[in-house]
Amino acid sequence: MAAVIVAVTLTTSCTSEPAQVTPADYLADLQEICADTTVTLEALPRPPEQITVAEFATSAASALDNESEQARTLEVPTEMGEPHRAFIRNTDDQAVTWRSIATAGEDRLGELTVRVGELIRGRNDLVDEIGAPGCRRGEV
Repeated sequence: MAAVIVAVTLTTSCTSEPAQVTPADYLADLQEICADTTVTLEALPRPPEQITVAEFATSAASALDNESEQARTLEVPTEMGEPHRAFIRNTDDQAVTWRSIATAGEDRLGELTVRVGELIRGRNDLVDEIGAPGCRRGEV
């Protein structure tokens, strides 16, 4: 009889649903991804003395693409679904804008720089709202 109870207990524990990720766990994981990206971005040489604007913008876009892809792999609590999707959209939009800066002529740089600043402010508002201050970025 004891063997049957052990077998049933083991079977039940093996087939039970995994614990859902909590918002706190999700936010900690997201902020870790953001911290890695921030280190990458801060390590980039600064234009125009150390690197061209196009090289900087391409590198920034690549770092943001990586951040977005990593964020997509996170397990997301149901209540964090929309903010998570908004975070990814914003990160993707920033990467696209940085790529545009890399190929833009002088006449569009000001407009695109303003757009990056708007996206960063939007991101900062979002991460403040969801409680992920480790994902804030500096203003352009």
